Amino acid sequence: MLNLTRVTTLHRSLTTAQFSLSASLNLFSRPSQYISLSSRRFTSSQMLDMAEEPLKPGATLCGQSGRIYTIQEVLAERRKPLLCVYRAGAEGKNFIVKNMIPGEYEYQQDLQKPLSSSPHLRTVIDGLPGPEIFIYPYLQTDFLQFSQKNLSDATRKAMLKSALAGLADMHDRNIIHTDIKPNNILLDYEETDGVFSIKKINISDLEDSVILPPGKYLRKALCGNQMWRSPESWARAAQGTPSDIFSFGIVSIYVVLKDMVFRCTEEELAADDSWRYVLKRHISLFANEDGFKGLLQWIGEENPFFERLITLAANFDKEGEPRRPFELRHYVDAEFRDLVGRMTNLDPAKRITAREALEHPWFKENV
Repeated sequence: MLNLTRVTTLHRSLTTAQFSLSASLNLFSRPSQYISLSSRRFTSSQMLDMAEEPLKPGATLCGQSGRIYTIQEVLAERRKPLLCVYRAGAEGKNFIVKNMIPGEYEYQQDLQKPLSSSPHLRTVIDGLPGPEIFIYPYLQTDFLQFSQKNLSDATRKAMLKSALAGLADMHDRNIIHTDIKPNNILLDYEETDGVFSIKKINISDLEDSVILPPGKYLRKALCGNQMWRSPESWARAAQGTPSDIFSFGIVSIYVVLKDMVFRCTEEELAADDSWRYVLKRHISLFANEDGFKGLLQWIGEENPFFERLITLAANFDKEGEPRRPFELRHYVDAEFRDLVGRMTNLDPAKRITAREALEHPWFKENV
């Protein structure tokens, strides 16, 4: 069990010399090992060249393939810059049409092309380089909605295994997704007499993905969604493939148990210190002594979240509020608890990889 008093006292006494030693042991990366997202963001002049109004239903586009797409509806709308998502039709099939972030068309082509052979990832199939538009296959629904159905345990496990294979395909090529959440994992299915048959599962929304050479990390980036992101992302600390794995662990709980464990009120999520409410749940559910110490070493003493995390952990003792570790949910399958624990270790350096997770006994069990 986590001795919060001992851990917080220990880390308040850590010296800068100790952290320098940790850096030399590669517990966290030196500044030269960081990559900034700003290096591939758009400029104001590029923004001015983009269209300012969404495409209207009935509008037609001719992709590089020569296929003609007719816009059927606007699914999501954002302006300045214009970043919209549409459903379009062509040759009797549905497609998704997306505006790219200005200036990222070629970067995304280079990123997605080597992933196109994976059956577990939704990659671009057509595009228009002038207006910077990508076209994707259309899938029926996503994990967020589909997991609420009356599904068998075997179906839920198969869903996660297929999605995890897609994440492994990305990580094998040193690409991190940065926004793993249930509504970014899509699927097609059939239903016969109340029995669901999965036809295809794809991780989608690769537009925020980043190529990270070995030993490199994102820095100063707040990636992902509030209720699914990793603790190091909350701290804007070094982020790599382990950050995706943490998020996938939280998605796994949702798919298997239909439990959104970091759910907060709208007021809490809208607060300037929304991190307080979510990270409190991180500590309550997944902290152990080694993992908590490792997370603090990972983010570094100079990071404001170093003291914030220590204070949050100490409050469990001061306020008499008990932690509720996920590992103690004995009504949950023991192998599944073990898998989730390995994915959600607060120390990014100790998390299981996607390929290792695919070999975990829980995925080998017959349901």
